[in-house]
Formats: sequence, C-alpha cells, structure tokens
Amino acid sequence: MTREAGTSAPTARSARHRPSLSHIAIALAALLAFGLNFLALQNRDATSLVAIAAAPIPEGAPFSSDLVRLVPLAADFEGIDHLIVEVDLGDLEGWIVGRSVAQDELIDRSIVIRPGAGDGLRTMSIPVPVEHAAGATLVVGDRVDVISMLGEEPAFVAVDLEVVSIAEAAQGALSGVGPYHVVVAVTSEDALALARAIDDGSIEIVRSTGAGALPAGGG
Repeated sequence: MTREAGTSAPTARSARHRPSLSHIAIALAALLAFGLNFLALQNRDATSLVAIAAAPIPEGAPFSSDLVRLVPLAADFEGIDHLIVEVDLGDLEGWIVGRSVAQDELIDRSIVIRPGAGDGLRTMSIPVPVEHAAGATLVVGDRVDVISMLGEEPAFVAVDLEVVSIAEAAQGALSGVGPYHVVVAVTSEDALALARAIDDGSIEIVRSTGAGALPAGGG
C-alpha cells in the first residue's frame, strides 16, 4: 500500500485515545441519569403534601386523617405555612373542626381546635370583626373580656376567658378587615351571655392578659 507524500500512517497511540461510539453512549447515559435525578430532587423539594377535604366535613366533627387526602402544593405557595401538611396529621388526630369544610377545600390549621378546654369548661366561637377584636393581635393563651351593649350602656358580659383558638374566616384577618372567630373557654353562664350579645350584634373583645379580673356585668 502506498502513501501520499507528507502523510503518515495512524499510530497505535492516536487510535487508543480516540473515543469509541460505545464510550460516548455510556457518557451520555450517565449525564442523562444525573439530570433526571437532579430534576427529581428539585421537584420533590419544590412541593409539599397538604391536606384537602376528601368529602364535606361538618362543623364540630373530630378531625381524622381519614377525612382528608394529600395533594402536592408548591412549597412557595403563599399561605402554605397556615395549612395542614402531612406531618401535622398525627398531632391533630381527634381535634375538633371549628367550621364546616367543603370537599376539596384546603384546610387551614387555625380551624382545628383542641378538644375540650380543661377544668370542665366548654368552648365557644365568637364571630367578630377584626377591628373589634384587639386588631387581630390575639393569640392562643390570651385572656379576654367581652363587652356588649346592654340597653344604652356598654357592659362586660363575660370576663377573663381563655383564648383556645383563632379561626380566620376567608382570611379576613390577614387582610385586616372582616370577621374572624375567637374560640374561648366558657362556663354555661358565659355561653348564654355571649349568645345574647352575639344575637344583638354588639361585641367588643378586649385583651385582659395580666389585668385584674372584673365581675361579669361590671364596669
């Protein structure tokens, strides 16, 4: 075999360094696997499993994981910190659903209330506009007094009540206007007095944490 002038036969060394098609295919497969694993990890980190009602949940029902199903939701979804997520289910088992929940509705943790209030007390929800509830600054464990109009004069109708839950209605408290529900521990007498005040449509909730107690009906 003849060679043209100025050319030389390929050496064994140069042939040894030339990648074969099989090597290229293996490298591409490795890169593809790495990319797919990376995307899977990114997708897993970008979502959280949140609870939605599997069927309509009536007010007062004991909460159970059987009442919900879990769906993925973007981890940066606004308000996700207020929702029930997968890790909450065990801790909330047996708590009381403070308001009815429609099928497929996301479940806010604030509507699930601890069962009972201890010391033989009952719990009662007081619907009240934010501007009449200490500006929505109440927290669980606060003590509150409730004022209502009795005739033409305001009076304390229930005092030194413990706040056991805050249930926002349609995220009204988040916008600074509209009603939300303050759930308090009450005696039977407190419950009747509050029911009358709620029916009259005249409610003012005053934070009394750390303040001296007042007699109901006192000024």
